[in-house]
Amino acid sequence: MSSTESTAYLACVVHVPLFTMQERESNADAWKAYDARVAEFRSFDPDLVIVFGGDHYDNVFLNNAPQFMVGHKAWAVDDCGGRPGTLDVPMDISRKLADHLVAQDFDIATSYDMGVDHGFSNVLGHFLGDLDAKPVIPIHVNVLSEPRPTMRRVRAIGEAVGTFARTLGLKVAFLGSGGLSHETDSIFPQYDTAPDEVTRDYIVSGGARGTLTRAAFMEKIQTGMDDLSGQLVSGELKVPWINEKWDEKFLATFAGDLAAFDTWTDEEILRAGGGGGSEIRQWVAAAAAAEACGAGERVVDYYSPDTVTAVGVGIAHSRLRTGQ
Repeated sequence: MSSTESTAYLACVVHVPLFTMQERESNADAWKAYDARVAEFRSFDPDLVIVFGGDHYDNVFLNNAPQFMVGHKAWAVDDCGGRPGTLDVPMDISRKLADHLVAQDFDIATSYDMGVDHGFSNVLGHFLGDLDAKPVIPIHVNVLSEPRPTMRRVRAIGEAVGTFARTLGLKVAFLGSGGLSHETDSIFPQYDTAPDEVTRDYIVSGGARGTLTRAAFMEKIQTGMDDLSGQLVSGELKVPWINEKWDEKFLATFAGDLAAFDTWTDEEILRAGGGGGSEIRQWVAAAAAAEACGAGERVVDYYSPDTVTAVGVGIAHSRLRTGQ
């Protein structure tokens, strides 16, 4: 490999279930941009993939909700918008990464039995095909439950991950998984906004107390997603929560100095981007990691507020150097 070729690559894409559930023709332009990133990723052919995602009350519950977690062994559940399977986590590297983060004063959680949902498997499935096709280290970022990590901390941990990855002598791809502005609280509520005690018990304990099973919780989500998708595709409904101006502000900032996000507060993000807008943390962490690992200039490939996916859809990547 030429010394001028890229050894780090970044791609940031949506993981919203509707994007995968719907016919591709419903989001043809977005898929065109997404497919270009997948082709570029496969041409880059990384030795290691580090993916920043988040859980949606599938495996991380309010009885123990870490801000950041590195998986040493990981598997994906069969949830709405995701795909089941086992991730090929290189434990020797993931352990060294966790040690590095602790040495940099990050109180990182780790898991030898990390369950991930569509917040990881949706993106990995599109980029890898089979979830175990490449060595993957999943890093969970808490974007769902209060309190969420500050944007400054998200950027800092991303930089620390990228600094570590640069020492490996490997080609590393960083994936950021999440949508832009969208609302999630009606599906994934906070403790105080749960509609009833049964739902509250589930998001706290994951059904361990038997009041609501995971199957029942997932069935409710699947039914809701199916209904929402039908209304959006038919034109019967246009969601009110996509904030085009805020999305464009985020993307413009994302293409520049990531330190500019340090002053963005959780309150601002929730107010302007909705509960799902919190997922920009996964993009920022991945971008900071890729930048620290030597990735090229970040480019925004696609954005549309006018989709049938219920989110502001953004896609971005880092330019690759060919060595020529």
